[in-house]
Amino acid sequence: MNRNPQQHFQINREWQILFALLLAAFVVRCIFFSGGIRGSDAFAYAQHAYDIASGNYDLNSINMFYGFRYFILLPTAFSFMIFGVNDLSSSIFPYIFSLLNIVVVFQLGKIIFNMEIAIIASVLLIIYPLDISTANCVSPDSFIPFLSSLAILCYILAEENDSSSYRKILLLLLSGILVSFAYMSRVSSVFLFFALAIYQLFHKKYNTFLWTAIGLSIPLIAEAFYFYLYTGDPFFEIHRITSLSIANMLNNDCDIGLLFYPKNMLGFELSGLAMFGFTWWFVAGGLVVLWLQKESTALLTVVCLVIPFFGFEFGFQSLKEGILIVKSPNYMSLITGPAMIISAYFFYHMFVFIRTKFKAKSIAIFTISILMLISMHLYGTYRLFINGGNDAAPYIAVAEHLIKKPGSTVYIHHFRWPLFLKYFLRYDSSYTFRDLNKINEEELNNLSNVYVVFNRRYLEADVIGRPVSQKTVYAKYEKKPPPNWKKVVSFSGVPPYNSVVLYYIAAAKNI
Repeated sequence: MNRNPQQHFQINREWQILFALLLAAFVVRCIFFSGGIRGSDAFAYAQHAYDIASGNYDLNSINMFYGFRYFILLPTAFSFMIFGVNDLSSSIFPYIFSLLNIVVVFQLGKIIFNMEIAIIASVLLIIYPLDISTANCVSPDSFIPFLSSLAILCYILAEENDSSSYRKILLLLLSGILVSFAYMSRVSSVFLFFALAIYQLFHKKYNTFLWTAIGLSIPLIAEAFYFYLYTGDPFFEIHRITSLSIANMLNNDCDIGLLFYPKNMLGFELSGLAMFGFTWWFVAGGLVVLWLQKESTALLTVVCLVIPFFGFEFGFQSLKEGILIVKSPNYMSLITGPAMIISAYFFYHMFVFIRTKFKAKSIAIFTISILMLISMHLYGTYRLFINGGNDAAPYIAVAEHLIKKPGSTVYIHHFRWPLFLKYFLRYDSSYTFRDLNKINEEELNNLSNVYVVFNRRYLEADVIGRPVSQKTVYAKYEKKPPPNWKKVVSFSGVPPYNSVVLYYIAAAKNI
């Protein structure tokens, strides 16, 4: 079918706009490139991905959720197999999915509202600190925003009046499959399915609910069959990750208080202000305007934003023990797409109001407002970028020395250190890591031809920087080592608990 010149011009213009948006997003993310494996969780994913790539993945040895998040692990493992273990290969899929989400959000904005809102939503996503930072780091939040946005888009396309029966079923199945992939990135992504289900059942769309549910179940059934084949338990993952000990450990490391998300999303916590900027104020404004305008076309978008939010804020990790679900600002990545659309709707109507009210001065007001917003969000991104670099710096400092000494034995005092060092040493199997917590003081004094790492974090502070009492026998050796211990690395970190020293023990001390 031939398109008329007007349609052809419109399509070309849309492609040009998308290209410009993608180029801008790529440039911004490259400016803040920090390496694909940064932050403690990323190193765990890297280890499991490397195990898969090298054929050493042992399902029965997996006890934490990191090793079950296959939509993170499999793409990363594939990248390691093709391009080797390095920061660029680690970042390939996070970058791809972050950029693709720009396209999906653009399409959502155009279908639900109009081209102007689509452009605004894409621009807001380009400068969204949470999305920029996760595009640079392997995590569930590198994959979930794209999967959730695309699941919503597929559902909306399926509901179009001109959808054929076959096309509609296929899109509904795909919507469910994408939610399942998000679930396989982080279990709590199931809240998005609850949102779709509530919307469908409220509108008595029982057939669409059925096809979406079937789509959700296809990857999960395949995963359950894999678990059954190798362990005899189709619910192997659930049984491993829902143990009370894991729940208690996660709660010790994370905040689980009520009103955690409102305080972070609205910027009353500095970490939330850096991650979100003013985004959630715009979302709140957009919800108010939607209500005042009685905009029914955005109902699904609102449901897909509100239901997951309430699930994250008030959900339970263990109903039996009454343990609230673990909370993290990053978890809001599940509703990135709806947040951008609703924020853009607010911006659009705000611009219309300003143009009507101020007329000649409206362009100046628009320009100042946009520059302030961009500056605020990019500064938040910069703070996240600096914090990530500070966190990784001690591991890089130690790895840079050890990489010159293949075959070394390294004693560490926290289980995270081998994960970090193995990545920066590119999983060279010649290195051996030992736990200082498993030897007594006499054995410590008789060590020889080994390295010992002392990190202020885990000696003076816990995982999130809270002070801890020094009860270990080796803590005093950080500043007062035996005479035969030679300090080969001394790194002063920011904040101070990121400082590290590395000692080399040439010969055993005579006792």
